[in-house]
Amino acid sequence: MPWFPVMPPPWRRRGWIWLVAGTEDGVWAARQLLALAVPVRVQVVSPRACRAYGPLTANPAFQCQAMAMGPGDIHQVLAGPAPPALVVDATHPFALRITRTLHSACSAAAVPYLRLQRPQIQPGAATLMHRLEAVQDLGQSSLLAAIGSRSLARLVAWHGPRHTAARILPTATALQQALAAGLPPERIAPLQPVSASHGEMHLPPDPATSLEAALCRRWAVDVVLARQSGGTPERHWHRVCAAVGVSLWLLRRPQESGPMVVCTRDTLCQRVQDCLWKTWSRAADT
Repeated sequence: MPWFPVMPPPWRRRGWIWLVAGTEDGVWAARQLLALAVPVRVQVVSPRACRAYGPLTANPAFQCQAMAMGPGDIHQVLAGPAPPALVVDATHPFALRITRTLHSACSAAAVPYLRLQRPQIQPGAATLMHRLEAVQDLGQSSLLAAIGSRSLARLVAWHGPRHTAARILPTATALQQALAAGLPPERIAPLQPVSASHGEMHLPPDPATSLEAALCRRWAVDVVLARQSGGTPERHWHRVCAAVGVSLWLLRRPQESGPMVVCTRDTLCQRVQDCLWKTWSRAADT
């Protein structure tokens, strides 16, 4: 059984935890952190993401703030009059820019930083792509892109609008980007992806009857292009593609660089308690 240091009594505790996250890992992490009796502020990019935290918003020790953060915004939080005692980075594995910015800013401000990393799913029958340009090798194959709307302009330019379809988020911005990329409306599916509920994975019991499988059949898809994110959507695409006989191509997860302190779901609480114990001990000595 892992050893946890005895937490200081409430009157000696100082500060709060800044959780920068999306929804799948963020909801789970917020629940774990609140169980440590420490105030938690989660930073997400949109009000829609805040709604995913549902019942947690009734906890007076919890706050959800929605705003895309730039370097100046991050510096303002870390250098403010009441900076966090710890930053937990639970952002998407492909969100390298925010991870690098957070890690660098925390180092400069001497604020402890933890990176919560997802495990990698074994690729199995999927094809791993190092670069997005590999779709140019697909020829006349019918492609269903499920990697977000920002990359659609390049994909359509390489593969053509007649051979490309997209599953995008049901937002005005995503739809505008898909249309601007040259996709006809009948080849765009604004659909909320399968995701975790309250941090637990809930996949449709029969992937062959899922909406994603229906899209593959409707567009006679040969290849689904998704990300090697390690999350619930990737797990779902593995199951769907196997069920309907479609090839799955995964954009390989980028490598995170730098001497950052990394934890997993199994070690998050222990790492957090270690960091907070050191922080509060130093504060008590001053």
